[in-house]
Amino acid sequence: MALRGYLTLSKDVILELKGVSKSYSASGGEKIVALDNISVKFNSNRFHMVVGPAGSGKSTLLRIAGLLESPDSGSVFFDSEDYTNPSPQERLDLIRHQIGVVPPYPGLLPYLTILENLVLPMNKNKKNTAVKMLKNLGVENMGSYPNQVSVEEQQKASIARAVINGPQFLLVDEPTSSLSESGALNIMELLMNLKNEFTIITFTDNLEISKYSDEVFKLNNGILK
Repeated sequence: MALRGYLTLSKDVILELKGVSKSYSASGGEKIVALDNISVKFNSNRFHMVVGPAGSGKSTLLRIAGLLESPDSGSVFFDSEDYTNPSPQERLDLIRHQIGVVPPYPGLLPYLTILENLVLPMNKNKKNTAVKMLKNLGVENMGSYPNQVSVEEQQKASIARAVINGPQFLLVDEPTSSLSESGALNIMELLMNLKNEFTIITFTDNLEISKYSDEVFKLNNGILK
């Protein structure tokens, strides 16, 4: 399944967090520690999984790994380059071209077809690329609107949208939360196949699906093990 296109394979370690901490202030002024001195390396072309209950810090870790926000302390390295506090343009370029994010719910625009949803962030002349991508990922009803297809097919389209620009790695948030048992199995097998093209980091509270990954990290109360 050759999807990467113009990008070359990255170095062994694609993403590294060193001593990353993040806290927030609750409405009453109480300090809530979301991440506590986390250091972790994610190797390229592997299927990593971060497992933890609600409130464990998974969403914060995903946002920092995806450069959507910066840590209070510590460093974030992407391909050995320090992007802890990137400039607005650096952040935008990396998010657009190097980082793919798959949300827990497909989030497709309801007034566009599956194919149009995929073409939207691309140049219009890349429609053929989008069609090929959807076919490769098993999306058959690309001319239909999101509410006309199954949730599983919507999730496949969401994954296609995340990889269409050839990112270096994917951040996948709760990929099976809205799916049936059979649909969850199909999505996990799809992600397993994609690791040959992309580094995948999945965040979930479902310990059962961790069997599909190459490496499992457990996150609880902001501490990663």
